[in-house]
Amino acid sequence: MDLVLTTCQPTSRPEITQAVTRGAARLLAALGYAPLTEVCLPNGRRADLMALGRRGDLFIVEVKSSLEDFRTDLKWREYEPYCDAFAFAVAPEFPRDVLPDDPGLIVADA
Repeated sequence: MDLVLTTCQPTSRPEITQAVTRGAARLLAALGYAPLTEVCLPNGRRADLMALGRRGDLFIVEVKSSLEDFRTDLKWREYEPYCDAFAFAVAPEFPRDVLPDDPGLIVADA
C-alpha cells in the first residue's frame, strides 16, 4: 500500500483570502512591521492589511484572492494617499502578469 501525503490547499475565495492575508502579515512582521487587518481609512475605505514600521511608516497591502477580485475592485488607488508603501498580496497561482508594475507584490500563502 502506497501512502501519499498532500497538503491542503485553500479552495474557496474566503479561504484563499485568509491564507494570503496570514502569509503577508507574517512577512510584514518578519520585516519589522506591526500588521493589522481590516483597517478603516479616513476616506471610508478599508485596507486588508496595514502595517506600521519602526520609523512610523505605513505599508498597506491589498489582498487579491482571484483574477475576478482584481478586475472588479478598482478602489485600491484610493489607499495610496494613506501609506508610504503599497503592495498587492496574491496566492502563488494568481496570474501576476495582470497586475500593474507600480505597486509592490507579495506572493503568499498561509
